[in-house]
Amino acid sequence: MTPRLVASALALALAGCAHSSLEGGDLDRVQRPAFVSRVADEAGPRVSVYRSDSTQASRLGGGSAEDADRKLEESLKPALSRFEAAERLRSHVAAAIQSEKPWSQAVPASQVATALETLLVQEVPGAPPDYGRLRPLGADSVVEFVIEEFGVRSEKGVSQTWVRGTGRMFRLADGGELWRSGFSGTSTEAGLPPLDPGVLTSNPRPFHEQMVAVLDSVSIRLARQLSPTNRAGGAATPPGTGELRTPADERTPLEKEIDKSKANPPPDATTPSAVPVDVGTSKKKKPPRESAPPPDATAPTEVPVDAKKK
Repeated sequence: MTPRLVASALALALAGCAHSSLEGGDLDRVQRPAFVSRVADEAGPRVSVYRSDSTQASRLGGGSAEDADRKLEESLKPALSRFEAAERLRSHVAAAIQSEKPWSQAVPASQVATALETLLVQEVPGAPPDYGRLRPLGADSVVEFVIEEFGVRSEKGVSQTWVRGTGRMFRLADGGELWRSGFSGTSTEAGLPPLDPGVLTSNPRPFHEQMVAVLDSVSIRLARQLSPTNRAGGAATPPGTGELRTPADERTPLEKEIDKSKANPPPDATTPSAVPVDVGTSKKKKPPRESAPPPDATAPTEVPVDAKKK
């Protein structure tokens, strides 16, 4: 294993140790947070397929494992931009918790991007921005996500996408941290099939699709960490907070598994005597026409009056 791979493995282990939970009392004192997400310089895509896995290396037919990994790395670079990766993570976490205060009062993403000069920038800066620029927007705290590494790796013939990073929340007034957590995820954990490195060299689309799914699954876990139930001055966290509200046809395998674990919906509670109301249209329906005119209701003793005669 190369020194670079050893450093990555060590960083992954440390990411799971650095954790400080968000307390409900601290969150109750936050009024207007701002979300920021960025990708560290040289974060990726990093490829360790042929160098780390002898099974994959044997398929090269004697070629250089280093060259094969480098070639695959170059082919994957255009598949996922730094902007897309950072924005995907930020937007999905924010969307999952936006119904709860203070998240519902967060500084709009467009204003944050304008203040930090990252609006419509495809390659977001890897270095930390000047968060002091968010104070004029009324922000009193910052939730920051940093994607530190991502790419493709292989072990025992199984190739998978992976991501690693850090999330934190801190006060703008004094820089005091309210929450910190390392995060990581793999396509295997998300229930996705192994990738074929040979196909990725000419078609990096599967890498993009799996990275999106991995980022979405990570965002679910981060959203839950930002939704503490021990709120000191507010109501309990409502059911469903911290879960992505993604359309059914766009849900990741992990989200589908979460849906399966939920209780089945209750049966139809409409009573037999109740008549469902049709709200599909605002126009009143015309009564059906009578198939035959009503019978003559003139009494036998009455003589019909001819309107033409006076």
